[in-house]
Amino acid sequence: MAKASAAASLQNQIYKFIGFMNFMVAYIKKKNPIKHVLSNTVSYVKELATMKKKLKRIQNMINYEKYKYKKTELILAQNQEHFFLNGRSINQTR
Repeated sequence: MAKASAAASLQNQIYKFIGFMNFMVAYIKKKNPIKHVLSNTVSYVKELATMKKKLKRIQNMINYEKYKYKKTELILAQNQEHFFLNGRSINQTR
């Protein structure tokens, strides 16, 4: 009797293990976590490879905005009443 009970218990454990393995295989087929991890890794490497190029582009944009700001400041200064161009000439329009 004890041997029959032990055999039934072992058979039950094997069925549970096979069921778990079937569940795990179905989950991997459906979600495919390995493919997801690989795609994230590839996109991260691409991001690292293009970081210097993006940094240069951003620095150029900042420099252009500084240039526009300085030009605007110069135009505003020229329209003021007491504007002197390097101390040599006065704004003659006022």
